[in-house]
Amino acid sequence: MPVLEIDKEYLYSLLGMRLSRDELVEILEDTKVNIEGFSDESVELEITSDRLDLLSTEGIARMIKGIIGKELGIPKYPVEHREEELVVDESVKNVRPFAVGAILLDVRLNDSVIKSIIQCQEKIHETLGRKRRRVAIGIHDLDAVKPPFRYIARPMNEVKFIPLGENREMTAREILENTEKGREYGNLIRNEEGLVPLIEDSMGRVMSMPPVINSELTRLSERTRNLFIDVTGTDEKSIRTSLSILVHSIAETGARIGVITVRDSGKTIKQPDVEPRRMRVSMDYIRRMLGEEIEQKDVVNLLRRGRLDVELVGDEIDVIIPPYRTDFLHPADVAEEVIVLYGLNRLKPQLPRNVMTVGSIHPSEKISRKLRMLMVGLGYQEVMNYMLSNKESLFKSIGRKETEVVEIGNPVSSSYTVLRDSLIPGLLHFLSRNVHSPYPQKIFEIGDVVLVDRSRPYRTRSERRLAAAYSDDSVGFEDIQSHLFAVLKSMRIDFKLREANNSVFIEGRCAEVISGDAIGVIGEVNPEVLSGLGIPSPTAMFEVKVYEY
Repeated sequence: MPVLEIDKEYLYSLLGMRLSRDELVEILEDTKVNIEGFSDESVELEITSDRLDLLSTEGIARMIKGIIGKELGIPKYPVEHREEELVVDESVKNVRPFAVGAILLDVRLNDSVIKSIIQCQEKIHETLGRKRRRVAIGIHDLDAVKPPFRYIARPMNEVKFIPLGENREMTAREILENTEKGREYGNLIRNEEGLVPLIEDSMGRVMSMPPVINSELTRLSERTRNLFIDVTGTDEKSIRTSLSILVHSIAETGARIGVITVRDSGKTIKQPDVEPRRMRVSMDYIRRMLGEEIEQKDVVNLLRRGRLDVELVGDEIDVIIPPYRTDFLHPADVAEEVIVLYGLNRLKPQLPRNVMTVGSIHPSEKISRKLRMLMVGLGYQEVMNYMLSNKESLFKSIGRKETEVVEIGNPVSSSYTVLRDSLIPGLLHFLSRNVHSPYPQKIFEIGDVVLVDRSRPYRTRSERRLAAAYSDDSVGFEDIQSHLFAVLKSMRIDFKLREANNSVFIEGRCAEVISGDAIGVIGEVNPEVLSGLGIPSPTAMFEVKVYEY
């Protein structure tokens, strides 16, 4: 979870009051913020991953004002609908496809405010932004450029500007090869056409080359009064969320929000999102979740202390949620907010009647623990990938033939639309993102996959699997085979290998693992697959079923 360093004097200036250490501990005791460290000048706070709106000193101050009752309900930030535009050109669609923007007016920057804004920007990059892969934010001095703005991709050899922190003009290629940020993030925009995405003003001046670096042209200083913020990325919902969080954090300092027009592929949208949304919840549901007979008026007061607005509809309530509170997905989240503000320590624990259970380690975990020790002993490093994935990652990107998989009915992100049916794609994508690390690379994963099985009550079945990948200049089938044999012998499984065809692997260098039925696959990865993923070294892999639920 992200850890935030808060300047105490700046926090107190936002609150309009001072707090002792004990008072701050008491206020934050039942929230989703944990105090990690305390000094004379600062306090370190660990933020839970669902409260991204708290990734700034301003967000923390906004929350505390509500908890202590100094301000209740949704903050009323001044909003202006502006004429400025951001035009997203078609050329970026195969490079980094999405962009949004916003303006902030009458910003009063000092050292503390600038540090807080930059820290919020970087924490969003690390969390929701997946280290700038999914989301990258650029913050600019609006008065140094001339709208409208354009998000466009150009050949890197044709692009020249002075990157932030440098004193000479450089080509995009030079920036990617010779600067620290270029080497760190340049792989995120690598493409066959040699294009780089740019934010430009109406005069064609480069403001940013996302997600790598801004231009020196729009550097912030304490004299800056108006800001333009661009957010680019690979997931449209994530960039809008990130923009809303940052804009509303800065607005907490007294700045005015400027809503601009974003034109993209014939669509026109207004950004940032400043309109709240509604969620209706019954009081009966809240009482059942809380386990207390709480009055409706008390629920209303608690939610308003959580910086939400509430309207009564009989024995139900309409909760009005600001756009930066992305943690509200279901009525259960409203109930959780009530519970947190009510105070977890006030809840009276009750032992369920007629319940007697004895805890023990699940058989799948016993097997997994043994296999982890074995794989580490063989020199492998464990990785953990998400069980949620998408068809592009599972099939097309690695040359797998598409099969039926379990799909999410109403996915919140295009990155997570299906449940994985194999561990192999995740390991290959992990290798492709770590080509800068030294070789040999030996990684493994033990995790669950979900398969379509119409004979089962829920028409699916789950399996615990072990998969491993070995990547180096001279790796072959025999290297990974010896490790597979060690695994299966340790599990006392009688098995044999049978030649197989699998598009992920080289023909003639692939086999099924047979133990009665097919329980896995082993082979050398097809060079075309490796080339498509940018993996420079030969790679051999295996995947086997170790437990079926």
